[in-house]
Amino acid sequence: MHTSERIRRLNSDIISKIAAGEVVVNPSSVVKELVENSLDATATSIEVQIRNGGKSYIKVSDNGIGMSKEDLILAIERYTTSKISSIEDIYSLYSYGFRGEALASIVEVSRTVITTSDGLSAHRLEAVAGKIVKLTETHRERGTTVEVYDLFFNIPARRKFLSSEKIEARMVTEVFEKFMLIRPDVKFLLKINDEVVYSTNQSNLSERFLLIFPEVREFRSIQQDFTQDVLISGIISSPQFTRKNRTGQLFFVNKRFVMDNLLHLSLERGYGESIAQGEHPYAVVFLDVPPDKIDVNIHPQKLQVKFSDPQIVYNELARTVRENIRKFSSYTMFIEKLDKGSFSESIRSTESENVANVRKTYNSFETEYSADFKNNPNKISSENSFKISETKSLIQPVFFQESDTLPREFITLKNRYILFEENDGITILDFHAAHERIIYEKLKERNFDAVQLLLSINLRLSKSLLQLAQELSKELEEFGFLFGIKTFEDGSGEVEIRQIPSILKVTDAAEVFLEVLEEYRIPFEKPKGLTYVLASKACKAAVKTGDKISQNEIKQLIQEIRNKNLLTCPHGRPIMMKIPFSQLDSYFERI
Repeated sequence: MHTSERIRRLNSDIISKIAAGEVVVNPSSVVKELVENSLDATATSIEVQIRNGGKSYIKVSDNGIGMSKEDLILAIERYTTSKISSIEDIYSLYSYGFRGEALASIVEVSRTVITTSDGLSAHRLEAVAGKIVKLTETHRERGTTVEVYDLFFNIPARRKFLSSEKIEARMVTEVFEKFMLIRPDVKFLLKINDEVVYSTNQSNLSERFLLIFPEVREFRSIQQDFTQDVLISGIISSPQFTRKNRTGQLFFVNKRFVMDNLLHLSLERGYGESIAQGEHPYAVVFLDVPPDKIDVNIHPQKLQVKFSDPQIVYNELARTVRENIRKFSSYTMFIEKLDKGSFSESIRSTESENVANVRKTYNSFETEYSADFKNNPNKISSENSFKISETKSLIQPVFFQESDTLPREFITLKNRYILFEENDGITILDFHAAHERIIYEKLKERNFDAVQLLLSINLRLSKSLLQLAQELSKELEEFGFLFGIKTFEDGSGEVEIRQIPSILKVTDAAEVFLEVLEEYRIPFEKPKGLTYVLASKACKAAVKTGDKISQNEIKQLIQEIRNKNLLTCPHGRPIMMKIPFSQLDSYFERI
């Protein structure tokens, strides 16, 4: 701070805008706050409409208890609420809205119209940037409708940072889906640009779960009560159904959506070794905790909570999941208990570190030398070649010379590795990693054809993923995917894939298609591009460990690897390793 500047008191207009920015971040946060108000008003039917992703228009209408004229005027002022009357009430809440900021913040940064009736009288309030410009009597059945126009019109700097219409609409859809799960007993309607996205009657959690995650064909309900005042309930998927990220895992504390990394970790700790590394199961988990055991006032948007005894909550969640996972008949879980700091744990840690170092070294090596070596193989001398020690034995990367001939004889080990002899040593090839890299290269170079399917692949998707598929349809078609989108009377839909890239197996096409969509699903973690994402999924089409592979296929694979002088798979793992005869001779003391 410059010493010449004096501390000054901010005016009320700036203070209000700053406070509003803490609660109202984008259209989806507006929808969240207004739907929570509707639920607190005991609504059994809620309708949400948006246009232009919610940037130009948001409407939330309900059949709740409504407001009187006096309450309506107070409702748009800061720090006014019907939920609490003392500071102690904050720690014993059963409602959603309590901070007294949401509606006032929304009104502060938009042009707002609120129409409400308490069953005795109805009134219509118009406000611009927090100031009431008109208040009249009107006609309406009991309930409240809030219409928000031109969000952030008076804060251009905030408005320009909003995402595109499609991304904002998708985030609204995802917020809406959370409320559908929280309250299956409430009728919900969602319209985007006058098109019905969801229209639901009163139902149950299982039906709502299937509506939002239609790809999960096997799941089970969980419910377990504990003496520690924690009630855990919800739905978990079979270990067979997973995603590459945790967007399929939703947690609610006292019916409020929360973000807590330790809840994710506790859930997956319950799954144990029944899921592969990098895979994440689906789950919708409700934790009911006495209000005095949690603090929900630590985040402006109420997305985080603080448990008075978090260890109990996390341990009980893991135990509940673990007990229910055993009831799935498809998998058997084997758990080995290791004492912390044990010898085996130490070895495992060391091995992981070594593997990470090897991958890092190979990636660095390929970046530095691959291009030069392809143009001038003699440029890399024995002095340049690096060596990696895990033990006393030395393992070197494979260097190809133009004079190298294809090996005539191969030995297959565990349907995983190919072993063959060359002039200066024994080479071991991981044919799965090698095939991954070849597919990766073909995708980057667009060196493949498209294949028409005799039978189309029909894939049920959530509304948010359907919207995303439509957004990416032209780009996906350039990569060989041709598909149509069907919608049904109940508002659900599916993708009908009619054409796929020739480098994909038909059996892997649906999974790869889903994973590409999932990579683009999270707006704040945008991937580098569709080429990069598809290429990173190349392993889905590659020869799997355990698959049979012919001699001709092996020769062709080695030839392609040599032609391109490739050293690693797309993930940085080595494709081939060589044990020089000189090292073998040294090991057996033949020198």
